[in-house]
Amino acid sequence: MNSRHRQPAVFRFCVGIGVFVASSAFFLASASCQESTANKVVWSEEFDGQAIDRNVWTYDVGGHGFGNGQLEFNTDRPENSYLRDGSLVIEARREAYGGNAFTSARMHTRGGFAFLYGDLEARIKVPDTADGIWPAFWMLGNNFPGTEWPKCGEADILEIGGKDAIAKGLQHRQINCALHFAGVGEQKTSLVEWYDAPQDLHLDYHLYKISWTPTHMKFFLDGKEFGSWDITSPEMKEYHQPFFPILNVAVGSWPHSYTGLDTPEKISAALPARMHVDWIRLSGHPNTKVYLRGQQR
Repeated sequence: MNSRHRQPAVFRFCVGIGVFVASSAFFLASASCQESTANKVVWSEEFDGQAIDRNVWTYDVGGHGFGNGQLEFNTDRPENSYLRDGSLVIEARREAYGGNAFTSARMHTRGGFAFLYGDLEARIKVPDTADGIWPAFWMLGNNFPGTEWPKCGEADILEIGGKDAIAKGLQHRQINCALHFAGVGEQKTSLVEWYDAPQDLHLDYHLYKISWTPTHMKFFLDGKEFGSWDITSPEMKEYHQPFFPILNVAVGSWPHSYTGLDTPEKISAALPARMHVDWIRLSGHPNTKVYLRGQQR
């Protein structure tokens, strides 16, 4: 997984359809040519520009724990997120800021890009997570925050650094995918699958993917499926609306949450900790819909 594969930034057209190209990202400008775009990249973020594209990416700024007791203050500062050598870098740092002992960044495309069905894949090098660093590549329903969590639906494509992995000495290998939603009786329901990778994931880039159809959500590491759920049940209605992707590096959590490390002195991971994202690409299915700035294209 050492080589870097790039999509050329060019204009692409098919009959009755245009594709808009802006810096490192290109976007499907219409959904009317679905069959011809099946299994082809219809949107991508290549991170090849000089600066993060604020027309696509927005930041959640704050240090309130984000529902998990996280210890970092997430900022929109260039110290915590920037482009370097063709990759996005999200950097968690041990520094006092806003009343917190750490800083990091939490970035998303809500309002800029969302999609319904398709294969969303990212090439990511996770940081050394031991112990207390919690990187994630995930999605929320595009109706958030107007519709509260978990009724908006959540799909986690990559999480690593969990407390069970710490207990087993698998901090660098054990990942999970997950669905969180309002299930039967509108009660929070969580479905989680764990997978022990054959190598330490922080040493190189790897491919993390969700394949989302009207019937299933399937999750992959380097092309190997490690989680799958049928989403045809009425209780899974959250997963038939557009979602937007999120990238973040959290630090710590409540004892009952992901890392189980709830105070700064319990965080033993080497800092700064950097997650590198080479690219994110959406490949189309016959049912794929792409939304740019809230409008279907």
